[in-house]
Amino acid sequence: MSGGAVTMMEERNYVLEMRDISKSYYKNVVLDRINLRVKPGEIHGLLGKNGAGKTTLVNILYGAVPKDSGEILLNGRPVEVNTVGKARRLGIIKIHQELNVFPKLTVAENIFVNAYHERNLVRRGLIDREAAVEEALKLFAQLHFPLDPRRKVGSLGVAQQQMVAIARALAANPKILILDEPTAALNEQETEYFLRMLEKIQKTGVTMLYISHRLREIKLIADRVTVIRDGRDVATIPTPSLEEEKAIKLMVGLETKSRYPNLGLPAKKELLRIENLSVGNILRGISFTLHEGETLGIAGLAGSGRTTLMKTVFGLLKPTSGRIFLRGREIRPNTVRQAIKLGFAYVMEDRLAEGLFINRSVMENISSINLERISKGRLINNELEKKIAWGLIRRLHINVRALEQKIQTLSGGNQQKCLLAKWLLGDGLIYLLDEPTAGLDMASKVDIYNILNSIVCRGAGVIMISSDLSELIGMCHRILVMHNGAISGELRGEEATEEKIIKLASR
Repeated sequence: MSGGAVTMMEERNYVLEMRDISKSYYKNVVLDRINLRVKPGEIHGLLGKNGAGKTTLVNILYGAVPKDSGEILLNGRPVEVNTVGKARRLGIIKIHQELNVFPKLTVAENIFVNAYHERNLVRRGLIDREAAVEEALKLFAQLHFPLDPRRKVGSLGVAQQQMVAIARALAANPKILILDEPTAALNEQETEYFLRMLEKIQKTGVTMLYISHRLREIKLIADRVTVIRDGRDVATIPTPSLEEEKAIKLMVGLETKSRYPNLGLPAKKELLRIENLSVGNILRGISFTLHEGETLGIAGLAGSGRTTLMKTVFGLLKPTSGRIFLRGREIRPNTVRQAIKLGFAYVMEDRLAEGLFINRSVMENISSINLERISKGRLINNELEKKIAWGLIRRLHINVRALEQKIQTLSGGNQQKCLLAKWLLGDGLIYLLDEPTAGLDMASKVDIYNILNSIVCRGAGVIMISSDLSELIGMCHRILVMHNGAISGELRGEEATEEKIIKLASR
């Protein structure tokens, strides 16, 4: 369905057409005469590896990025979408891949921040906050979101903040809703709720563009899928006809027969031991062991304490009680610097807020925690820094134009790879990974899996949080399941199934 002439009858069947859209940055061609046609009321999936051009395409539709050439038609009529404000007036609303919330405002204030007048929530020149709370509660009841509209957004977890961003977009009554990796911060159960909610929204006539790297989600929710590779639309396919191997081949031009690398058996030698670790009312009596060469998975719903556990082991939070042993010796990592010297590496869940310096270059980010390795005295060896950075960029297949490129200009998946690269520069002993493949396409995930496998093959240990249960099952020797701040069960090897994990996480 890519390219070609379109008859008048076909035009009437599309609510949105993007014809021959091109976009370049200097000599880098991002979009090359790409075409997209979306039917009224359908959920239309967009698939493609990181850097394929998906986000640039929808940003052009949203008025955030100017196109170089091509045209956009809504209901058969050409429109010029040159600003975000114009897009919103046309009913085009986008839920961003990265959270865009106001942490110091309440949930209700975040939802209606741009829509007080439209929702009739202003009384005598003042915002009626109680009316806003009531409107938010009605919206949450429709979405099955268990949120308190009066809570400050800064006190919520990442998954709950994503729910707020989704609710705010829907409060604007969109005609075309753009969803860019909307479930990246949600676990399996929350994702199921979210997809069912989208089906309800679809019945109201809202048309949706759905970007996701999770093929299972696309197959569950989308009516048709357009696959983008290297800035071109290579196929538009009805979802029932889209098989995994076919999708991967269309996305990357090759077949991936095995997504997960073969795991060698871990050594019996203990690497890390946690005994009765507690943090206030958040963690309660956590105990487990990590062995050399082992990948240990951590599963659980949002709020189960997974991230708090990681931060405590890394020294970002102080435990109320409990003990931590590294190779049989008790340690007390009270600071990040101490944890790093002990051999800990921590890839955080929120890469922009906590893991990366968004206004600095790719090279500076990769080098940021390894300055001693590339310095002599107080002087940085620039040639060595460049050599090491390029080596890691090639190793992780990071798509960058130059080492000086600002990290904020990269796609979400390439940012995630840069975050992992800075820790791979050192020879870490224990890698704490919180959603390490969130937002990555399938091909990039395989790259990360192979890197993680190389880490454990040299005797280091990996503790990995993931909301992708198939990923945990495929990558981990053991999986610990958390519920309400405690470990509710442990699953080993082949006994681990998605059903068992969900049951333990929901106790």
